[in-house]
Amino acid sequence: MTLSETAIREHYRRAKPVYEALATVKDYPTIGLNDFVGWYIKRDHDDVAAIKAGYPQRGRVARLDRDYDEIHDRLERTLYAVTTYKTPSAFQRWEPCRYDESEGTTVWQDEPPTPGYADLRAVPAWGDIDLADDIKPLRGDLDAETQALVERSLEAYIEEYTTLYGTRDAVYALDSVGGAYVFGAPEAALPIADHFSDDPDALERVFDEFLDRSNAWLQEAEARVNERVDGAGDIIQPDWVNNKNRQYKPPLSIHADHDAVVTPIATDDVRYELRPLETVDDTLIEQAVSWANDLTRVEHTDCVDSLVATLWPDLYEDHNRWQATLEAWIEAEREREREQQRQREAALQRREERLAELDGTLEGRPITPFKEDVYEAVENIDITEIARHYASDAYDTDPNQPRPQFDPCWRHSESGQSCFVDEQANTFGDSKVNAGGGPAKLMALAMGIISDADADLDGEDYWAAVDELRSAGYDIPVWVPEAGSDRVDDGTYDQMPFWAVRKAAVALEVCPEDAFVDREGEDGTYEGFPGYETYNETLDAIQEAGLNHGRDPVTPEENTTDDESESPADSSRSDKRSGDLDRAHLHEKNRLLTAKVERLESELEEKSERIKELETEVNQLRSELATVRSERDRLEAALEEREFEQEPKQGDRDKDQSPLDRAKRFISSGE
Repeated sequence: MTLSETAIREHYRRAKPVYEALATVKDYPTIGLNDFVGWYIKRDHDDVAAIKAGYPQRGRVARLDRDYDEIHDRLERTLYAVTTYKTPSAFQRWEPCRYDESEGTTVWQDEPPTPGYADLRAVPAWGDIDLADDIKPLRGDLDAETQALVERSLEAYIEEYTTLYGTRDAVYALDSVGGAYVFGAPEAALPIADHFSDDPDALERVFDEFLDRSNAWLQEAEARVNERVDGAGDIIQPDWVNNKNRQYKPPLSIHADHDAVVTPIATDDVRYELRPLETVDDTLIEQAVSWANDLTRVEHTDCVDSLVATLWPDLYEDHNRWQATLEAWIEAEREREREQQRQREAALQRREERLAELDGTLEGRPITPFKEDVYEAVENIDITEIARHYASDAYDTDPNQPRPQFDPCWRHSESGQSCFVDEQANTFGDSKVNAGGGPAKLMALAMGIISDADADLDGEDYWAAVDELRSAGYDIPVWVPEAGSDRVDDGTYDQMPFWAVRKAAVALEVCPEDAFVDREGEDGTYEGFPGYETYNETLDAIQEAGLNHGRDPVTPEENTTDDESESPADSSRSDKRSGDLDRAHLHEKNRLLTAKVERLESELEEKSERIKELETEVNQLRSELATVRSERDRLEAALEEREFEQEPKQGDRDKDQSPLDRAKRFISSGE
């Protein structure tokens, strides 16, 4: 890369008409930014309260059209635009801020004024169709076979977009130098914005879901392309991450790693040819302006029907109109949330009533009959700790970003910055799949319980993640449903389920997890208690913890302590079974004692080693002390002898002086 600052600035001055044409769809503008970081326009202000609070400036997001000259003056190399177009009011939100020189970030007094999903108006399905990492550096020097394969692959992706939008005329593409971008017509979403213009909540829900579903649909399209085009998966690695504020390099933007520019691709005749900056002429600028005008022209609003039918297929089949389909989806979502809220409120009510009965005896206990206690403990875990110590190969990889970026450990990230932590919300996000979650989900990704950030974390996967958090040292109570608790199938537990008794045994340190033994039950093999005494001790510990297990203790004469089916005991083999249980119990006791012995021996060994180290230090100090004392005594004797020889008549006067005073006098007389 050999471009001078003068050449870069002159290039963007000449290309300004491209960005003027690209800047708005209808009356809705988009964001422009310099070098991936220049999101905001900032000005001094006279808000005394904010200034006293330490926020001497105010800022808003930068408009590509009205703020282009300022963006241009800040440019170092690469210009970016944002895929989505917003309501103009989103660019009029000024918020107090300050710039942190040490961190290189903007700090906001409240929330940053970044537009949200409810601000969106013209929204494309968009994809970053990257070249494979080993091919990107070769761009401009691709062999004919590879270039032909890239072109066939891009043609196949354009066909997928054609299916999504219903016409190839509504599909646009750019050669991004390191790959390609493919857009659907942004104006196809304008009817959605108009239809829900008086319902911001509905608008936010629909556009958020539209982008999620388009990203997911395009991931499926990738599989179809790889199946149709032999070798496509070896050279193309798409990044299906469109969101409310997704940056991309617009036409004629200079690539960060190549002295080449982004150029239009004709979707009806795909050619993948690199254009070095020095070859940019008036003809190419005119082509780029024409491409921008085509992308932002309002002529494909009827594609909304194809979009909704493709992305909401089941509901569309039922309703046969995009308006009715989206309205039905919104109502279903709201009803689902209302039902969840009802369930939460009912659970909290039961929790309050039960806590009143227990009179606070559950406080500080390692077990709880309330799932909400587990959820609350998990959500209170600092997600930055999970990201920094468990879920990242590198943390805070871009100090210029307002939120800490990190390189995820569960997948490859070329930039190392495609995931972030929202410290205020205590959540993380994965820009590649436009998804994220809380501490449990991030730990699940770190431990391989799930492999993608857009996967659901529920059922056994959630509780496995909670166990991993406990293993990492976080204090999370164990959920143990007591007798009378609600079951998932809407019934209630007559007694504490056996799996919960096992969990309580471990949490209350009655029985270690590895001490359970395989048992044969009506439904096959399961993990059971090693002995009836351990089982009974567990019931006592549960009762002492304040929970109602609803179970009877087991006597040696009974056949079983832990039948997973919870059926009555069969006493026909009680003697043999009792002996087996006694032996198992003794085996467990031996195991526990052995583990304790090993732990104590380890502690003893560590302390013995420390004692040896201290004894060595003590001996060294004693030796050093003896040496210093000897030297001091020798010096005092020499001083007294010299002093007596030099001042024999002053002996009486000096008798009461200290050795130190006499030494000072001796040194003084020696000078």
